[in-house]
Amino acid sequence: MSSTDEPWLHTEHGASIGHTEAWTWAETVRLQLRRVLTGDGYTTILDSYQFVMALRMTLRGVEMTRRHLATDLARDILDEGLAAFTAAVPGGKEARDVIEHSDEYTQGTGRLQHPSGTGPKSRTPDDARAEEFRIRFDRCRRGGERRPVLVVGPYPIDLIDAAEAATRLERDAYEALLTDEGRPWPRGSAYALRSGEAVPRQAGPDDPLG
Repeated sequence: MSSTDEPWLHTEHGASIGHTEAWTWAETVRLQLRRVLTGDGYTTILDSYQFVMALRMTLRGVEMTRRHLATDLARDILDEGLAAFTAAVPGGKEARDVIEHSDEYTQGTGRLQHPSGTGPKSRTPDDARAEEFRIRFDRCRRGGERRPVLVVGPYPIDLIDAAEAATRLERDAYEALLTDEGRPWPRGSAYALRSGEAVPRQAGPDDPLG
């Protein structure tokens, strides 16, 4: 059997599959942001819920990519990208947990509503804890711009910042994937291309962007 006839094995392409998932969900994040920005009061809250879920799935795809990378250099790119994402979207993971497990958080029995290590059977219903984790849609002003914010208990998620962070992280995953395959791009070039910015170039004939 020639190399071109060999089957494509999912288990040998975990990093690529992870990036495909990250790209899919990052596109969903951007779609949901557009819907939030153009929607009315009723649909806005629905779309903002979906936004947070898509944000978490973007992160999950990138984490899958990270687990399957074979080189330290590629892993370093994603470690840097993941740290930047966490700094840009504090509470993103936690907000998704609250929404996904609303049956617990609305009763005050969610994991984050109790001290670390508290088992599910020890989490008793509590109205005060439930109120602290109430979800509401809000808008904040920054430089004269009204920005959509989903407040999930103690975790306010600026949807515009979060969408940009998701885009940047997915592009970081793409650069890490290319680096892992021996085809590195200048750092930040994938995001610059996606955003229409000036593309960073590396000196010399090895510049992959020509």
